Amino acid sequence: MSAGFLALGLGLLGWLFWTHLRGRRFFDRPSVARHPRFDPLLVTVSAVAVVAGLALLWRTRRPVAATVAAALLLLWAYRRVIRSVPFQRRLLTRDYRLLRRGHPELTEHALLFRLLIRRHPAWGEELVEQMVIDYPTLDAIAALLARMERGFRGFR
Repeated sequence: MSAGFLALGLGLLGWLFWTHLRGRRFFDRPSVARHPRFDPLLVTVSAVAVVAGLALLWRTRRPVAATVAAALLLLWAYRRVIRSVPFQRRLLTRDYRLLRRGHPELTEHALLFRLLIRRHPAWGEELVEQMVIDYPTLDAIAALLARMERGFRGFR
């Protein structure tokens, strides 16, 4: 049973490491992590370790394996919901209304700018300004943010 938990832990640790690396800017990653095959290889090895850990747990204690699998499934679903466009839209709408109440004199453009710069100050004012110009509605900004925060290789 401990071998199953060890394999499961190593697989989850691999996914955590992959998520950490993905969160960094491309050129701030170690040189080996910039290789195009690094991400798929790390995810594959991590997935194999998780499946192997679950299989080992299944062979020794089925209720424990079922509980762990259900917990992993719930955590995965939670993460998918949190990063979805409707959820991001709801969060942005809530923050937009609070900002609107606090600063009724500001235009919608200025409110969207403040909202984005508060959420992602590292993006810089020029990028946020261009985003507000290109996506002038709250719904468009929410969809863009959900896509950008999910990210893809080379675009963080």
